[in-house]
Amino acid sequence: MNTQEFINVFIDELGQVAYDICFNLSTTTLDFNLKTLKIVTNDRSLMNWIESKYVPVISEILERVYNEKWEVQVVLSSEGQVETLEYHEQLNPFFTFENFVVGNSNQFAYAAALAVAQKPGKNYNPLFIYGFTGLGKTHLMHAIGNYLTRKKNTKKIIYISSEKFVNDLINSIKEKKIEEFRGKYRKSDLILIDDIQFLVGKERTQEELFHTFNDLYLSNKQIVITSDRPPKDLEGIEDRLKSRFQGGLIADVQLPDFETRKAIVKKKLEKYNIELEEGVIDYLAKNFRDNVRELEGALLKIIAFSDMENIKKVSVDKAKEILKDLVNIEQQIKVEDILEAVLNYFNITKEELFSNSREKRIVYTRQVFTYLLRDILGLSFKSIGNILGGKDHTTIMHSYEKINIMLASPKVYNDIYTIKKFLNRN
Repeated sequence: MNTQEFINVFIDELGQVAYDICFNLSTTTLDFNLKTLKIVTNDRSLMNWIESKYVPVISEILERVYNEKWEVQVVLSSEGQVETLEYHEQLNPFFTFENFVVGNSNQFAYAAALAVAQKPGKNYNPLFIYGFTGLGKTHLMHAIGNYLTRKKNTKKIIYISSEKFVNDLINSIKEKKIEEFRGKYRKSDLILIDDIQFLVGKERTQEELFHTFNDLYLSNKQIVITSDRPPKDLEGIEDRLKSRFQGGLIADVQLPDFETRKAIVKKKLEKYNIELEEGVIDYLAKNFRDNVRELEGALLKIIAFSDMENIKKVSVDKAKEILKDLVNIEQQIKVEDILEAVLNYFNITKEELFSNSREKRIVYTRQVFTYLLRDILGLSFKSIGNILGGKDHTTIMHSYEKINIMLASPKVYNDIYTIKKFLNRN
């Protein structure tokens, strides 16, 4: 049994909004042994809505697809965790290159993943993608698998989390099926291993992965790995494995800038028959900066509640009302906070920053300040120009774009990252 047939029928009959309400705004698992589908949400009104509108239909679809009666449970969670439907090693069909939003923060990782999909096992093997949680690493990994599935020239594709890899090994040892375990992974044409950092300290699993890696690599089979940190920082992973990881192409996914966050919201909106005021898009991009998954979750919550109340165009005030539990207004960063952080970090005075000085360090500091005002607060170039004493908006735009380009430099990236960390945004 697998989940895909159920998903296809569900979306075909109930639509994308219903799917996202039940399976992307909630923690959802399918237990094929107990014949149970469990939906956990942290929103009581959403729980009541799912129970009344969707549970009877979900039960009917499950029975029709699997020819057995299923129990559907909707539970209120106090933890507030929002994840996605558990796919049990299957590729998520919605994670494709076509619906991945490319920006300055991820364009290298995107290009690397696409190159691997087009020529697996050739130039970039292994491909190691790293970055913070919720920035698109898993999306790119699934996109590679989905691309090759459509091409139908890659016979055996395995997607697996490192935790599942560990559990598979433990079970194979317990059941004395270690050779079956090795055959499963070492005969794959493409292996996608998610969150490799969870193998830290697990020596036996690392031993098996090392030999699996060697077999696949020597057979020119593509290996793709994701992690929350680069290989050199994986303390507790054997040096010989880290050496293998570093032998391929390493690509990082950084925090998305304001423009990319807006583009993500607009791309996601293409699937729905709903209109948002431009101010709502700006509000989302300003307040959900560090995790694309959280940004998409906030958008889906707006869509869910507009569906419940049959609202065709959502206003900024309505969006704020819907997201009031997710956005803490008291903790929002202000212009003065960014100004103080920048002045302290670069050790210059406010008078120097706001002057017309062309001294290199002051110009750079002014450009960083401009970038942060745009990236964190989403201010217009005209507004930033006014803050800096009436500077022309084209000058401000140039400053912002220059830092955006320079983020590829480790020094500039570290400057921005450190200031954001000081502001408690990372």
